[in-house]
Amino acid sequence: MGSRNDQPVQTVELDSTVKHETPRSKAADFEEAVAATGYGKFHYLLYLAIIPASWSSSFDTSTTSMIIPSTECDLNLTLFQKGVLNAIVYAGMVSSALMWGFIADAFGRKPIVFYGYLIDGILNVLSGFSQSFYVLAIFKFLSGFVVSGPYASVMTYCAEFHCTKDRPKITMLVGVLITAGSIIGASLALLIIPQDWSFSIGNYIIRSWQIYLIFCGVPILFGTTCLSFFPESPKFLMSQGRNDEALEVFKTIYSVNSGKSKESYPIQFLENETAKQSTLESNETLLKPKSLKECVHEGMLQMKPLFMGSFFARLMLVVTIQFCGMLSTNTIRLWQPQLFAILAESDASDLNSDFSFCSVIDQSTFTRINESITKSIVNASVAVECIQKTVENSVYTNTIIISASSLFFCVLAGILVSLINNKLLLLISYSVAICSVLALNWTDSVILTLIAISLFVGCLSASVNLVISIVVNLFPTTMRTMAVSLTMMTGRIGSLIGNIMFPIFLEYGCIVALLCLTALVSASFILTIFIPKPKENVK
Repeated sequence: MGSRNDQPVQTVELDSTVKHETPRSKAADFEEAVAATGYGKFHYLLYLAIIPASWSSSFDTSTTSMIIPSTECDLNLTLFQKGVLNAIVYAGMVSSALMWGFIADAFGRKPIVFYGYLIDGILNVLSGFSQSFYVLAIFKFLSGFVVSGPYASVMTYCAEFHCTKDRPKITMLVGVLITAGSIIGASLALLIIPQDWSFSIGNYIIRSWQIYLIFCGVPILFGTTCLSFFPESPKFLMSQGRNDEALEVFKTIYSVNSGKSKESYPIQFLENETAKQSTLESNETLLKPKSLKECVHEGMLQMKPLFMGSFFARLMLVVTIQFCGMLSTNTIRLWQPQLFAILAESDASDLNSDFSFCSVIDQSTFTRINESITKSIVNASVAVECIQKTVENSVYTNTIIISASSLFFCVLAGILVSLINNKLLLLISYSVAICSVLALNWTDSVILTLIAISLFVGCLSASVNLVISIVVNLFPTTMRTMAVSLTMMTGRIGSLIGNIMFPIFLEYGCIVALLCLTALVSASFILTIFIPKPKENVK
């Protein structure tokens, strides 16, 4: 979505000692103040609260793909409608992407994180009561629209309780937690969807796939409830000139971490960081919180240089690479439960030499097309019964494996990027992905299919983060945030288009769909070669 690492808590080696034990009258800046709070219980509790809440973005993008094989009859889904359900979340994300950045700058991190996750959790629960394709699509669009806000803000919120040297590790940690959400979502699907559960509420029948959607909202709401007990980011408070509130937050963190009273916090005064930002404006103007209109205006000013000169060429290069990469990975990632369900229901779990992956998919696709044509030409008075096929447990087991492989490759890329140039690592990722998707056509067993898809999705998931790391190096600080936002937004547009177009290409043949994906990843590979080396003066 998208930034997108190994053991979440253990690998984050932070200084747990409390510094500056003796009170000081000199005003401290943010770095001194946050270092004096130490590292301990407060931060661990913050991670525990963020874990279930941060799963929301993974749940929103992947839960629909889990239920699609089980909803053909309940929602009367066509192949194209399945693609729309997979894509609709990204439509919501794209439509609100820039708006949330402006709102977060105007109103703070905490309100966006808390209310965003709260509303998204409620929408997840309500989506479980959907009785039609259109109702479910509306709920999923709204979830995507809402989750864009906390998805971006939660990393900033968590990082701003740490000093500068620890923030990259914390950002990586939160990224891993978000990625792990796809494993949790697939595990819940394995436990709930295959069950023959159903009950009635008035005229509504709630089945296992709907219970699954309701359950996915529970951890989000639980995490949101826990987050309500945490304060606003002290970094944001100081940037707004609200030093008294920021100092109280620092005292609370210190007290929780050290077990001592707030009064023993060694720092008594904080520097007016807003005064540093400009010597031309009065303190009264600087301390005044920015309005949403002012934030939008500043955002437009930040975007303007990106579309001028050499920066525009760089921007077009990286957004095209990310567009092709995210389109490819999220198309296969969200369609693979349906593809494995087709393999399972065709009694092809042990494919012999007469069958290949594409031959089974093509047979299923053409059968569905013929059934659709038959239904449209038979007498309208003749009821055509839809028989819902049972989805095998292996479908969700395979999804768990693929999700775990994505997490593994993201962690591996995070380790290797310090040893290998990120551009070279990106080229390697695209090379493996191209070979995997080409090999998919000739896989003659579910195991080989699983390996090919795991490599494809895993390498491209890692490539999303690698592209972002390249963007950070290519653009100066003043343009960096907006460049990253535009890159991720373009990638999500690709995910939206890919999931809508994939079923259309499947109707022309499985090999056509795979060749299109191969062409897109190959385009990313070729364009990556032309990524320039970052200039030394880009800071």
